[in-house]
Amino acid sequence: MATYATTISSKGQVIIPAELRKRLGLKKGVRAVWREDKGQLVLTTFDRILDEIQGSLKPRPGQPSAFEESLAERERQRKLEREER
Repeated sequence: MATYATTISSKGQVIIPAELRKRLGLKKGVRAVWREDKGQLVLTTFDRILDEIQGSLKPRPGQPSAFEESLAERERQRKLEREER
């Protein structure tokens, strides 16, 4: 893991070294969030956060997706409603 030096401006701005920006694909206009983790600042792009969220929603192999399960549940409800008539 490489170490890079930077300076915080009087306005609180931080310059991310060009090598890091290039390696991580950080271009002008990329949206990101800062979080504090055990005294360290961690910068994460919104794209990365969305990828992590989508990954956590993927079903396990052989399991239905949440969408498929909701459709199946709705079909079960319709069947019960038809039987009650």
